[in-house]
Amino acid sequence: MTKSLTSALVTIRRSPYQALAAVLLLSLTFFVAYAFSLFLAGSQLVLQYFETRPQVIAFFELDTPAADINQAEQTIRTRPYVTETRVVTKEQALEIYKQENQEDPLLLELVTADILPASLEVSGTSVEDLPQIKTDLEGLGGIDEVVLEQDIVESLAAWTRSIRIIGFVSTAILGVASFLIMVVVIGMKVVNKRRAIGVMRIIGATKWFVRTPFVVEGMLYGLISSLIGWSLTFAGLLYLTPWLKDFLGPVPIFPVSPLVFVIQLSAGTLVGLVIGAFAGAVAVGRVMRQ
Repeated sequence: MTKSLTSALVTIRRSPYQALAAVLLLSLTFFVAYAFSLFLAGSQLVLQYFETRPQVIAFFELDTPAADINQAEQTIRTRPYVTETRVVTKEQALEIYKQENQEDPLLLELVTADILPASLEVSGTSVEDLPQIKTDLEGLGGIDEVVLEQDIVESLAAWTRSIRIIGFVSTAILGVASFLIMVVVIGMKVVNKRRAIGVMRIIGATKWFVRTPFVVEGMLYGLISSLIGWSLTFAGLLYLTPWLKDFLGPVPIFPVSPLVFVIQLSAGTLVGLVIGAFAGAVAVGRVMRQ
């Protein structure tokens, strides 16, 4: 194996531009794959967060007594598909209004707790339960309006599915292109050594002995590309973390567990080694059959 590694390094050093082309394209593939995997994990957490937040909000009539509001909460809480309920009183609604409009003093002066309705926020076990919760709330007394935020979650899920498909297709296309580039690059080197390979075969060298240096070369491409792609992804995530924290707000995604990066790098490197070895074996086998 040491001789094969040395031979592979010598081959790479003798044709650096071909090796660089293969590494750059494969690094781009790994960068897209690593970034895509982080997006999948993050989007799943975002969806879970919004699915467990209060998604149905019932606004009471202004003159609804506090006892009726508490009774409504107790009634809806008994439903098996309800996971959480929260009453927002007039005073709490005013505080929320003040926080959202603290930069406009004129609006704060015009609004008092008396003109704001109390509300009941309800969370369900899943998005599919929200329409039923809305129906239940509409059947309670003292309810003026029921707001269902299901469209937000469904839109987010639709966007996630679309980006997921784009990510899979992009990674697959780049992966196939990278594999073919490695096959071509290694195949050119095999062709240049065809005479030497013929001599080795005449003196009794096995096919595996001939193929090993090229297989190792492909594995080196995969290893280096995986490390470069992961490094770029990690650096990009560090750079974007402050912006993502502000954009996502209370969604608990950060900090990302170090175990995620370890698993990601380990799996990606293994895939890179396998793809590189397979590309090297295919390239040698293709030329030796000619």
